[in-house]
Amino acid sequence: MTEVLGVSVGSSAVRMARPDLRLHTSGEQELDFRSDTVDAYWDRAEELAAESIGVVLAQNGGNQVEATGVAYRDQQQFGEIQQAMARQRLYNYRLVPEARATLAYLEASGEIGDFGTICLYDLGSSGLTISVLDRRTGEVLLAERTTDISGDDFDRLICDNQLAKQGMELQNTLGVQEFTSRCRIAKEQLSTSGAVCLPGDSGVILISRESFEALVTVPIEYSARLVRDIVARSPQYVDAVFLVGGGARIPLVEAILRSWTGLHVVTPRDPEAVAAKGAALLATPVETPALPPPPATPLPAMPLSGAPDWLSPEPVDRPGTSKRKIRGAALVAVGLGAIAALGLTLGYGGSEEPASAPADTVSTSTATVPTTTRPAPTTTVAPAPPATTEAPAPAAPVETYEAPRYEEPAPAPAPAPAPPPLIPGLPQIQLPQIQLPPPPVFELPRF
Repeated sequence: MTEVLGVSVGSSAVRMARPDLRLHTSGEQELDFRSDTVDAYWDRAEELAAESIGVVLAQNGGNQVEATGVAYRDQQQFGEIQQAMARQRLYNYRLVPEARATLAYLEASGEIGDFGTICLYDLGSSGLTISVLDRRTGEVLLAERTTDISGDDFDRLICDNQLAKQGMELQNTLGVQEFTSRCRIAKEQLSTSGAVCLPGDSGVILISRESFEALVTVPIEYSARLVRDIVARSPQYVDAVFLVGGGARIPLVEAILRSWTGLHVVTPRDPEAVAAKGAALLATPVETPALPPPPATPLPAMPLSGAPDWLSPEPVDRPGTSKRKIRGAALVAVGLGAIAALGLTLGYGGSEEPASAPADTVSTSTATVPTTTRPAPTTTVAPAPPATTEAPAPAAPVETYEAPRYEEPAPAPAPAPAPPPLIPGLPQIQLPQIQLPPPPVFELPRF
């Protein structure tokens, strides 16, 4: 068996209703509802509504909820309910305005009668909403909301009255919350009782209906003045005023509104649950959106085709091999550069040596200079030594390396070259020592 669920979200309570069609004794079907209320005084009503709907949908009692309707008060609450439902991963629901849901229930129950344009007086715990509706089109012709009068204000009036009467002060927050909660219960019981006595840890609450009405007469008359003003500004003539919300149960509200407006004033059965019942009547199945596919697992980056591992865009898991290849390439490049520099140095020095030795001796009449015999210099060109065995074998990218070719510079007269540099790791080559002959000595003639 399938059924629908209607929910209204108030600031102090979340109410849920499910239609229950039963056969009347005359054989006709009678529209009835099974209602539940969840206290929301200590929680956010929108979050509590979403959690409650999730619990109802998860129950497997043989009755599957096919559709859910949720009544919202204004655009701000519309967004808050959407966010709360999304956090609970609930999508099969439909949001409907409270005024439209109320009109749907009044039509289905027959309580609207023959009235064409009606005024809704919705007094809840957080404020008062007054709306003018066209029954034929369902359009809201005029609407206003105020927080100057509310059910919470009535609770505070009772609390202040009782504390002043007993001459006591509440010492902590828990005591204030407990005492205010019992004042709310006393207000609800005064709708059907002449007096209420509620004992508690923070004190006894004892109040009569006459005392309560004396406390709330001024704010209720203020609300009646607002209704009269809105009815006067309505583009269509208003036939009746319907009282909904928890405050509609207060007998003084109906009496003052009838006196101030001069219109028919109707209080439906269970006025606080009218919006939830209407939301259930307007609930229709909504297709649940498909969940987005999970993100694809990224594939690892592949190395470039034909490139060595150390040129890959992502580091290859062989750090030791890559370091050896780079170190080997660097050593070989340094060695080849050193050999080229040595070759240039040797060629530069050989071109400066004379081809033959000068005269063996130089004699004068007064002094004899010993002869210095100098062997003919031999130019030794050392072959390029092989690469040192200390460096490891070059890797693939080094095998194709070719040393640059240099052209020998043209010989030019210059001073004697500096001794060749000593290169570590290469065999040392000792060049022959070259000694120039001493300068000649000239003797001046004697006179």
